[in-house]
Amino acid sequence: MNLLESLRNRRVVKELELKPWAAHRVLMEAAAGLSVAVMLCHDDTWQFVERQASERQHWRSPDPVSIPNREESMVEVRLSGPQLAMIIEGLGIAAGIPYKRPRYVPAESRAIAKRLYTEIHDVLRQYQDNANATVPAVVLDDQIGTAMGSDGRQ
Repeated sequence: MNLLESLRNRRVVKELELKPWAAHRVLMEAAAGLSVAVMLCHDDTWQFVERQASERQHWRSPDPVSIPNREESMVEVRLSGPQLAMIIEGLGIAAGIPYKRPRYVPAESRAIAKRLYTEIHDVLRQYQDNANATVPAVVLDDQIGTAMGSDGRQ
């Protein structure tokens, strides 16, 4: 039984019925159990994500790698599950998703954080629905369409 099934079996309500802080915790626990996750995004987006995560106690910065054949400063970042969990926590706090915001967060940062948090959530939900599947890459680029493969490469 995987982590998510174990968590679901201990809950009397479905994940969608959980309060935001509980759904957030389940999302972080699912992420923490991954060995590797890949994030594809613009370098500026990665810098934003890293700033949010760097406030976490055990954060260790991964090295982003430029994606060949992409001129738009896209980077690929290989993350461990714990790193992804810290990213989710940092983005969640900035977006005001799981808790009341403990500090002032500019509106543009809240908007960016909420968008990125939602994208990571949606990708992890795909994985949660089929735990035997390979974790899909988190692609943070709405302009990538059918010209890109599922791994974000042409």
